[in-house]
Amino acid sequence: MQPKISIIVPVYKVEPYIRKCINSILDQTFTEFELILINDGSPDNCGKICDEYSKSDERIKVVHKKNGGLSSARNAGLEIAQGDYVGFVDSDDWIEPGMYELLYKMCKENKCEIGNCSSIVHYKTKTLVNGGHSLLIHNKSEAMRAMLESELYDEVVWTKLIKREILENIRFKEGIIHEDTDFTYQVINKSNQVCTIGEPLYHYIKRENSTMDLAKKNIRIDSVIIYDEMYKFIDLYYNELRHLVAYKLANNAMRILNLIILNNREREFKEEYYTVTKILNHYYTQIIQLKNLPYKVKFILTLTKMNSSSYKVLIKLSDKKGQIISMKN
Repeated sequence: MQPKISIIVPVYKVEPYIRKCINSILDQTFTEFELILINDGSPDNCGKICDEYSKSDERIKVVHKKNGGLSSARNAGLEIAQGDYVGFVDSDDWIEPGMYELLYKMCKENKCEIGNCSSIVHYKTKTLVNGGHSLLIHNKSEAMRAMLESELYDEVVWTKLIKREILENIRFKEGIIHEDTDFTYQVINKSNQVCTIGEPLYHYIKRENSTMDLAKKNIRIDSVIIYDEMYKFIDLYYNELRHLVAYKLANNAMRILNLIILNNREREFKEEYYTVTKILNHYYTQIIQLKNLPYKVKFILTLTKMNSSSYKVLIKLSDKKGQIISMKN
C-alpha cells in the first residue's frame, strides 16, 4: 500500500542518538508511513544501524550515499518519497508518539497543504518549551506574515508536515547553511492553506558544534544571501511584507559583521565583509525606514553607506564602551 506519510531522516555521525530518533518514529500512533533513512556517508556505525532497523520493519527504506550534506540527503529522500505528505526529522532529535497523527489529521480535516506543530528545545543546561496556541488556519499570505514575524510558523522544516505535490519543483539548496529558511518560504508560497497548533511535539537537541554553532564560528554569510533573494521574491508577490524581510536581512548582516570585527578576523573574511556591507548599502533606504529602528543603527548604517569601513570603526568603539550596536538595542 502507498504510505500516507514519508518521513525523511538524514543520517550522519549521530551514532549515540540515532536509535532514540528511529524508535520515536516507529512508536508513532499513526502507522501508515514510510521511514526513509539517508545514510549520508557517515563514517561511524550509523549505516549498519539503519540496515539493522530496515530488516525488522518493512516500512523502513535505507539509502547509502556519498557525503553531500544535509540538503543533499534530504533531496535524496524527496526523490524516492511516495507518501501524500512529507515530514523531516533530524537524526539526533526525537518526536512525541502522536506528532504525525495530529499533523495529518489537521491537514486532512482543514484541507491544508502544510501542518505545523511546536517544539521543545533541549539546551545543555535548560529546556525551552515553545507554542501554547490552539489550532489556527491561515491562507498563504497570513502564513507568510506569521513566519516572517517569527510567530506561529518558524523557518525550520522539522515541525511541519507538507503535501508532497507542492514540493514537485522545490528542493533544498545544497552547499549552504540556513537551508530551511531558503526552503520554507517557497513551500508556503505554493500552499493554499496552512494550519498550526502550539502542541510541543518535536524535541530538538541544541548540541555544541551543531551546524548552526559551527556557522557562528566559521562565519558564513549564507543567511544574508538568502534574505537578499527572499526580499526580491517578497517584493514581487507579497509587497506589504517587505519590511519584515528587510529587518531580518539587516539583523543577520549586522550579526555577521559584528562577529568578523569583534573577533579581529577582518583580514581573513575581507571578501565576506565587503559583500555583506554592499548588500546592507543596497537596502539602506528600506532598512532606514523600519519602525522602531534604534537611532544608533540608523547612524551607523548612514555612515556605512558613505564609507564601508565606517562600520568597522564604530563597532570597535562601541565594544570598548560595552555597548555593542545591534538591531535589538
